[in-house]
Amino acid sequence: MTRPTLAACAAALIAALTPVAAHAQRGPQPVVLVRAGNLFDSEAGRMVGPRDLLIRGERVVEVGQGLAAPEGAMVVDLSGCSVLPGLIDAHTHLLLEQRDGEGLSDVAARDHAVQGDVYRTLAGARRAREYLDAGFTSVRDLGNSGQFLDLILERGINDGLTPGPRIYGSGPGLAPAGGQLEPQPTDPHHLIAGEYRIINGADDARAAVRDAVARGADVIKMYPEATPQRTRLSVEEMAAIVAEAKRLGIPVAAHATSDAAIREAVEAGVTSIEHGYDISDETLRLMASKGVWLVPTDPSVDMAVEFTRAWSPPPPREEIEHHLQGSRDRLMRAHRLGVKIALGSDLYAPYGPGRGAGTLGTMDGYVEAGLTPREALQSATWEAGRLLGDDALGVLRARSWADLVAVSGDPTTSLSPLRTPRLVMKGGRVAAGSAAACSS
Repeated sequence: MTRPTLAACAAALIAALTPVAAHAQRGPQPVVLVRAGNLFDSEAGRMVGPRDLLIRGERVVEVGQGLAAPEGAMVVDLSGCSVLPGLIDAHTHLLLEQRDGEGLSDVAARDHAVQGDVYRTLAGARRAREYLDAGFTSVRDLGNSGQFLDLILERGINDGLTPGPRIYGSGPGLAPAGGQLEPQPTDPHHLIAGEYRIINGADDARAAVRDAVARGADVIKMYPEATPQRTRLSVEEMAAIVAEAKRLGIPVAAHATSDAAIREAVEAGVTSIEHGYDISDETLRLMASKGVWLVPTDPSVDMAVEFTRAWSPPPPREEIEHHLQGSRDRLMRAHRLGVKIALGSDLYAPYGPGRGAGTLGTMDGYVEAGLTPREALQSATWEAGRLLGDDALGVLRARSWADLVAVSGDPTTSLSPLRTPRLVMKGGRVAAGSAAACSS
């Protein structure tokens, strides 16, 4: 009798365990009944009073009043709190931190040559936890993440290896020559290729989209322009990116700051414009007519004060407010002209309170610009969920993801309750806080 090989033993083990695993997947899912003291209807943009949410597994199966708890269900009493869908940040950079005085080439050199992918991913995992603790159960991560480290972190979170929000990642952004790094007369360590997918022609653009999707990208990030570089994607390259992405059912986010680049990207058919600092009313009207989202990445005054505190000397608060006024005017022009607004922080500088707190500060900036707290909440729930292309995100109703945040007070009159979430639930499981905090 011959001794079985290691491969044969492994195959036998897998065969023996497969029925058990299949049976486990078919087993009963945990049932949770959440009793909310006041529920935010993100589509309507209003609080609708007490509601019960019946959750089975990761999904909400029913929302109503006076629902009976099924036998064996866990009851989560949030009757002393307001409950809203899990928040969404539609523009994050989990794998990037740019310190004061550093260029992006310095950051890339540190990330690739000094710290490496493992250290960088661990740092990204810590930032992911900061988002989750702050009530952000989903983020859209848009590049500056090495070679698909965002998708590796996404898989680790999905597999339960580390806590964090749902990640909708892009992998390396599709960019013109040079990417966003400062002009490099020589690049012996291939820093540009380590952070960006440089596009050379329409055929290459289509191939880059297919490669990103094959690796698991949930969104395509492209750079019509890549300041501080003077290079730009051609109209043909952008059209090829969008056409291939649409053929594969993937949205496209365009980093664009000048009116000319924004207009070219909108005419190409992108899903969203990121930043959009210098934009005309004519282009905003075009965005509204085509249903293109704007993701304004504007900080609040308090955030800007924190960022400039180490400057010598730090600018006075009045000067900061004046500097921010242009971005605020742009946001409100977009809002008045009917452009859809989704929340995005673009936070990649060190920020003491943490990444999630920084995104809440971005929401404060939207209110400072002129949005109501209710509208700012919709940008972080309903609108962001539609932007990500998942109807189960950013809303609490039958078949939605069981992602929610419980806070004290009414967040539609003031966003301040969001700064101290009492409980965060992701996929039907408590991720931070406890229901007891809603009874105190």
